[in-house]
Amino acid sequence: MIRQVVTIALLALAPVATAAEIIQFRSGQTGGVPGTPGSPDDLVTFNPWGNPSGAPVLGTPFVAGDFALTAGGAPAVVVQPQAAWMGGVVDPLTDKDARWINFESNPFGPSGSALYAVPFWVNTQNITGATLTFEGGVDEVLGDWYSGGPNPDGLYIDGIGAGYMYQGFNFAFKTTHAQSIAGMITPGQNYLYFYQRDLTHGASGIIFSGTIEVVPTSGSASLLGLVGLLCCRRRR
Repeated sequence: MIRQVVTIALLALAPVATAAEIIQFRSGQTGGVPGTPGSPDDLVTFNPWGNPSGAPVLGTPFVAGDFALTAGGAPAVVVQPQAAWMGGVVDPLTDKDARWINFESNPFGPSGSALYAVPFWVNTQNITGATLTFEGGVDEVLGDWYSGGPNPDGLYIDGIGAGYMYQGFNFAFKTTHAQSIAGMITPGQNYLYFYQRDLTHGASGIIFSGTIEVVPTSGSASLLGLVGLLCCRRRR
């Protein structure tokens, strides 16, 4: 009689913690370093349809085409803040590499409203959470909500309003903000949009620095534990 004994392979699944993806962005970078007045921003672009002074940047609600035009617009320009602006000529943020930007090469930032696009790339494929955190200042406010207009939001993610309407985000002092943007971003190319609204026909501009933290699904590693495959034959 032949007797066969087989010990099968065992498959063990061990959970593995996966680090969050951190994406950093800041205004006013030229050639990968802080720009000087008049130099183009490496990444940030602005709307191409005009920048009215003391009025909304657009007389109708933003649509997908408006965001696409802004993402494909001309580079924003680094400008020299006036003494009345927060921090004067000294960068006012915690991130000292951020710089004031505007839509024109005038060194002091001409008056006008503008929509700015900030591209960012998400490598994480299975996103379970995402948090946007930034600090900055603007002349004069973010969005139309303060003085009226068709686009009250000052912040958009991939063309969707983030519900951020805050008077405190102005030129008097730096403002910090954090919010969940889970469900608003996808793997690959994404865009953050800031809507800088001019009110008083004076100089205008925006400065910002921040991060996007993307949390992936908890991974698992398949550990194939081959305990052994034993074939034992006995003859009688």
